Amino acid sequence: MDSLFRFLKRIHFLLIFLLLEVLSIVMLVRGDGRRNAVFHTSANYLIGNIYDVTWNYVGYFHLREENQMLMQQLLNTKTNSNEYVVADTAQFHDHKDSTGRLAYRLIKASVIKNSASNQNNFITLDIGSELGVKPDMGIMSAAGAAGVVVAVSKHYALAISLLNRKTGISAKLKSSNFYGALEWLGDDYRYAILNEIPNHVDLHKGDTVVTSGYSAIFPPGLPVATIEEFARNSDDNFYSIKVKFLTDFKCLSNVFVIDNIYQQERKELEAEETKFVQ
Repeated sequence: MDSLFRFLKRIHFLLIFLLLEVLSIVMLVRGDGRRNAVFHTSANYLIGNIYDVTWNYVGYFHLREENQMLMQQLLNTKTNSNEYVVADTAQFHDHKDSTGRLAYRLIKASVIKNSASNQNNFITLDIGSELGVKPDMGIMSAAGAAGVVVAVSKHYALAISLLNRKTGISAKLKSSNFYGALEWLGDDYRYAILNEIPNHVDLHKGDTVVTSGYSAIFPPGLPVATIEEFARNSDDNFYSIKVKFLTDFKCLSNVFVIDNIYQQERKELEAEETKFVQ
C-alpha cells in the first residue's frame, strides 16, 4: 500500500494534467453545438469501426453466412407471394403496396452491436447514410419487426430496439385487424404486452400480431409477435395480453432496414391535422 501511495505521489502532476485536459474537452464540446456534432460524429465513426472489425472476427461464431442464406431464402419466398415484390439488386430489395406502387425499399444490413439485457437496448448496423439510411426507418429480421433507426453516420446506423422502455409500436391482430400499442416491460427479452384491445374481441393463444401500418415507419402486416396468454381486465373494457416476440433478440445478426419512400410526404400531410383542430 505504501508503494502505491509513493507511486501516485510521483505522478500526481500528470494525473491532474490529464484530468484538466478531459474537463477542458468536455466543456469545449458542450459549449459549442457545431463542435458537439463533430465530436459525436467522429466518436460514432471510431466506435462503429471498432464494432465492424470485431464483427468480422466473431461473425463466424454467430453463423453469419448461414443467417444471410436464410435472409435470402426469406426474400425468395416472398417473391412468390402477394405480399412482397422483390427486385434482386444485391443490396436493395423493393416492396409494393396494395395499388402496385413501389412504396418500400429493403436494405440489407448486419448487426455489429446489440444488447438485450438492459432497460433500454440499442442495435448498431454496418450501413449508414451512404446507402440512404435515415432516422425513423424501421428494422426487421427474418422473423419480424426489430427496431427503429434513431441516428446515422456515413457508414453506420444506430437503432432503438423494440426491447426499450422508451419506445413502442402500433400493432394489430392479424385475424381481426383490432389494433393497439405494443410495449416491452423491461424484463424478459422474449415477451411484451399488447394494450388497448377491447375485451369483446375473440382471442386465441398463438394468434399473430402484426404491424398496423398506422405509422410511417413500418408497412402494414409485418409480423411482430404471437399471443402467449391473455385475460379480461375487471376494471376496464380491455384485455391484458402477453405476447411473444417472433424476433429472437439474443441472436440478431442480419436484418433489413425499411425505407418508406413516401414517408416524408405522409408526415407533411398528417402535420396538417393541427390546422383543423379547434
